Amino acid sequence: MNKDFISGISSIIQTFNAKLETFLPQLKQEVDELIANKRTDVKEIEAYLDTLLSLTTFGVAEDVFVRLLDYYKTIDAEGARFYWNEFDKEDDR
Repeated sequence: MNKDFISGISSIIQTFNAKLETFLPQLKQEVDELIANKRTDVKEIEAYLDTLLSLTTFGVAEDVFVRLLDYYKTIDAEGARFYWNEFDKEDDR
């Protein structure tokens, strides 16, 4: 592969990650409110976890994911275990 091709791909990935990170403050705020208000709706929490887990595959939002997952395990330990396992699979790839 030539250097220009690799450089171009690297630039696209960096731009993509930067755009993902622009959504993080809002997402982080929503997660903070969910935890602060001690919401326990499993479907709501899992929807956030799904979104955050997909972002972690791009190296974004790991801290928010782990924070929410730590909260979730107080509500549904088995469900939290599933998300930990999925997160660990990402590290293995």
